[in-house]
Order: sequence, then C-alpha cells, then structure tokens
Amino acid sequence: MVPGREGVPPSKKARTPSSPGRTRKLSVSLALLALAPIASTQEADTPLTNFFATTQHLQADFTQLEYDGDGIFQKESTGRLYLSRPGRFRLDYLEPDELMIWADGENLSMFDKELEQVTVYTQTEQLRESAAALLAGDASVLESYEVKEAEFDDGLQWFDLTGADAEEGDLRLALRGSVPAVLEFADDLGSRVRMLLFRLDLDSELDDDVFAPTIPPGVDIFEAAET
Repeated sequence: MVPGREGVPPSKKARTPSSPGRTRKLSVSLALLALAPIASTQEADTPLTNFFATTQHLQADFTQLEYDGDGIFQKESTGRLYLSRPGRFRLDYLEPDELMIWADGENLSMFDKELEQVTVYTQTEQLRESAAALLAGDASVLESYEVKEAEFDDGLQWFDLTGADAEEGDLRLALRGSVPAVLEFADDLGSRVRMLLFRLDLDSELDDDVFAPTIPPGVDIFEAAET
C-alpha cells in the first residue's frame, strides 16, 4: 500500500483538481528539503545528519499525494526528481499534468507545458515566498527551526522540522534506513503534500544541462517581478 493513502475511501476523492499555485509552492518546498544542510538538535552521526553530510546528488521517481485542509485526498501526480547540492533541483511532473520546476542556483523556473509558458523567479525571492527559505542552505535561517526525531512507523524513521513562524508551515522527512523515502509539507491552513520517493540513485553524477533544460521554440517566457 502506498504510504499516505491508507483510510482514504474513493467517495472522498475530490472531483476537481487542486490549485496549481499551491501544488507548485508546496512542491518547491519539498524539493528543497533534500538540498539543505539541516541545522539540527540531533547528535552527530545520526542517519539524518549523515545523509545531508554525504549526499551530493540524488535521482528518484516520485508519487505526490495532495490533501486539503480537511485531510481529503485531492490529487495524485507522478514524475522524476533530480537534486544536486547545493541549490539545484529539478522536478519533472509527468502525469496527469506535465509541469517542470527547476532551480539552477540563481533562478527558479516553472514550465507549464499545457500553457506553453515559463515563469522565472529570482531563486532567493521565490524561496522566501514559498516558505522554503529555511531549506536553501543559509545556516542563520536554519537555526530558527527545530528538528526532532519523531515516530518510527512501518520501517520509516520520521523527523519533524518546526519553525517559529506558524505561517511557514511544517516539514517532515522520513528515512528508510539511510536514504529518504517520504517528504511532506503542510501549510498553515492544513493543506498537505506528501512526496514518496522510489528507485533512488545517490551515486550517479548529474550533468549541468539537467538544470538548464532546453525550452521549445514558441514558448512564452516571463520574468516575475520581485516583491
């Protein structure tokens, strides 16, 4: 059974898709969880600290599950995740909608293939707006978050990341052995995204062009204004 789908009767599935804006916002936060050097209250040499200390590259297939503030299942998406620390990631959503989100260390871009539109943000600005600045690797920001070892359930060791500002939401990470298996983000309204990782590759290096994808001719490119 897929973690996070237990106890969700088919009759409670939403009939309309969830907000694209929320999907993108939470997805960025989840992806960045695997990029940051976590400032933790944990002692050294735990599986969590070892993972962040030793992992430079990661590739994985993912299934993403979204829930609304009442815990009702909204949407399932599948795709491929690429990470290269520090500061670079790419999310390829393949089904049911094609969407690409990537960060090259300076800019964060979102390519909606159906709309044939790319929106480019200054990476630090977008991370702040997505409540994910804590995960961008700035130790002074990370120090404002408390990391606690949570429950051990079904072979997964969970860790909770809680910030001082409740509006930033909560992040959770589960390890299976020494590798990440589940990433989760909940916003202040209770909406939740759970990303399940499969077929992880922590050994293969990633080419730079993975984080500089070619945009097809005719696609509109917009630079988002900073706020």
